[in-house]
Parts: sequence; structure tokens; C-alpha cells
Amino acid sequence: MLTPHHAYELAIRGYALKLILGQLLLVIFIVSATYLGTDHKSTRSAALGGMIFLVPQYIFTRLSFLYTGSANVMRANTFMILGHACKFALIFILFSVILPLPDIQHFYLFITFVLVMFSQIFSLLKPLPEQYPAKLALSNKAVVEEENESVDIEAGKQGI
Repeated sequence: MLTPHHAYELAIRGYALKLILGQLLLVIFIVSATYLGTDHKSTRSAALGGMIFLVPQYIFTRLSFLYTGSANVMRANTFMILGHACKFALIFILFSVILPLPDIQHFYLFITFVLVMFSQIFSLLKPLPEQYPAKLALSNKAVVEEENESVDIEAGKQGI
């Protein structure tokens, strides 16, 4: 049975994975444009710059949304912090491994990394899904009284 909590969890995970998919498409577009305009070293550098951001971002997303819900608040916070730490450490490690390579064009590497990183700003344009739609959150005994600008919810003795 799909409860409101599970539906919200699936919506949030889908939202995060759509963001990563959009960033992957941006990397593919940049790499394709670089391939058509310059040499293979620049193309490889652009691809590596995108992957330096996307791989840690994917790991962060998987760790951050491993646990959700009020019953798992401590686990969710712990894994969110662990996800940030892993993302930062992995970006640092990938840069330290890739930058000394001899055939890397640093300009294309950094431009692609920065463009993909700043593409996350577009995730702010679309609001997150609602946690509990009003019809599912309110039981049949709840009374909703609408006033001028606010809504009072009286749940009764339901333990809500």
C-alpha cells in the first residue's frame, strides 16, 4: 500500500534524480559542443570536469535520501552530513588525481565543473513536492475552518 509518506519519499527521490539527470544532459551537451569545436584533449577534459561533479553529487543524493520520515530523523541527519562529507572528500580526491595528468586542458575541466555546479540553481525554480497533500493528511473527523488569511485545523482526539 502506498502511504502518503512513501509517496512523498518517492517524489523527493525522483526530484533529486531528475536534477542529476538534467546535469548529466548538460555535461553531454558541453562535451558534444567541445567535441565539435576543438580537439579530443579538450573533450576529455570537459567530460572529466563534469564527472568530477556528477559522481560525488550522485553519491551525496543516494546517502542523503537513504532515510526519510520523522521516525528516522537522526539517521537522516547523520546520512545527510555523511553525504556532504563524502561529496567534498571525493571532489577533492578526484581533482587531486586528475589535475596532474599530462593531457588535461584545465580551462575546459574547470568550465564544465563550474557550469554543472551552478546548474543546481535551477532546482530552486521548481518547488519541492508537498509532503502531505491536504486531502490525505486530514482525516474524516478533522474540521477545517478557513479565516481571512489562515486556516485552523482541529483534529479532535485522534492523537494528531
